[in-house]
Amino acid sequence: MPRTTDRPALARYAVTGLVLVIGAALATWAALKLGGGPGPVEQALDDVRRLPLIGPVMADNPSVESRMRTTIEEELRNPTLNGPSRPFQLVIELRRQYVVPALRSADDASALAALAARADFARYLRKADPAACRQFAMGALQRPDLLDGEGKRLFEIVLATLEAAWRYGKVANRPQPVLTRDELSASLRAAGFGPDDFERMNSLPKQSNEAVCDIELKLDSVPPLLPEDRRGAFARTILSN
Repeated sequence: MPRTTDRPALARYAVTGLVLVIGAALATWAALKLGGGPGPVEQALDDVRRLPLIGPVMADNPSVESRMRTTIEEELRNPTLNGPSRPFQLVIELRRQYVVPALRSADDASALAALAARADFARYLRKADPAACRQFAMGALQRPDLLDGEGKRLFEIVLATLEAAWRYGKVANRPQPVLTRDELSASLRAAGFGPDDFERMNSLPKQSNEAVCDIELKLDSVPPLLPEDRRGAFARTILSN
């Protein structure tokens, strides 16, 4: 098998936060379109509110929630036949406008805490529920309510620390250092990522549950292996891309 360069692997994998939101949004919209139960608009809104950081954005900006409601209603009346649905596109827009800039303004401590919480969650799921760990790593943890008690507790910490980093950056509103793609690649290599790791990142859908979870855990565990002055930048890069 030819050696895979790390650049395409990073381009695909260093978007953990974004994939989490997109995957959940897709799952939410698929459930809505298949649902047909009472109050589909309200059900969809509730699901969107549970998306990492999108719920807080909507809570802090009533006009955004109103816009999401209108978008869902339009999609119900006239479903998108080709390409991303309207709510999906709005989620991406909200992340770009409200989430990414704030995460890139987070301080080192809050960004590192959020990434460490991800590592703790992945470490637990690696033993307790590798299938759920794969979903988390691939950005599609659709039913966190089905986790066991400890899994739910750790996932709540993931959400809480991510929101804390976002809120810090929102208030600070002052971009902090992030890594370029080349710097990110170099940091991963310095932390022990080799050609096999980048190959797995390039082909995650083909990997086993355990292999995908191992990559997630290894990625989230990088900061302590880096020089102290690069740890925060690494965490912000992973959380905000």
